[in-house]
Amino acid sequence: MRAGVQGPTTRGRQPSNYVLRAYILIDINRRSETEGKMYDARQIANWFVQRAARDGRHLSIMALLKLAYIAHGWHLEMRNAPLFPNKIEAWKYGPVIPDVYNAFRGQGIDIRQTSSRYTSDVTPLDADLLEQIYGSYGKLSAQRLSDLTHEPGGPWDIATKQWGWFAPIPNEIILPHYQMKRRLSNQARHG
Repeated sequence: MRAGVQGPTTRGRQPSNYVLRAYILIDINRRSETEGKMYDARQIANWFVQRAARDGRHLSIMALLKLAYIAHGWHLEMRNAPLFPNKIEAWKYGPVIPDVYNAFRGQGIDIRQTSSRYTSDVTPLDADLLEQIYGSYGKLSAQRLSDLTHEPGGPWDIATKQWGWFAPIPNEIILPHYQMKRRLSNQARHG
């Protein structure tokens, strides 16, 4: 895996251990403002649609699904809490959040509009995390994002092998995967 796509970055760089510790400390200190804050996955998808639009881009539905999933995984890893409670399933082309898929599929392949029923309002702390995710993954092709979510031994792979297509992908297998990604990223920087 390339260094730039292993995890959230800080202002375009991979965070050092010091920055990670500082971020965690900030997160702990600001936890009270976001304690228990969970979003609908469609809010997170809307955030990514709006963010891409600021760059003059449109996301494919596949890219949108993968970005929302990846954001959820990194949120679990960094905050030990889900970003959203929506079900994630193991479909043929990777993890899919059916609620997001159903909200945006009517637009076709390129998503140009937000889902009007859901605001994209997120706390500043969560917006910072989503910005990091977008900076690390947002310009990757839908196929590359799909490849990243199909890793052997990853959550999608485990779910499909154990339970088949359309099986739920529980947080209990997503969290250790992103913790492993963090460890590998740290090892690569210090190795």
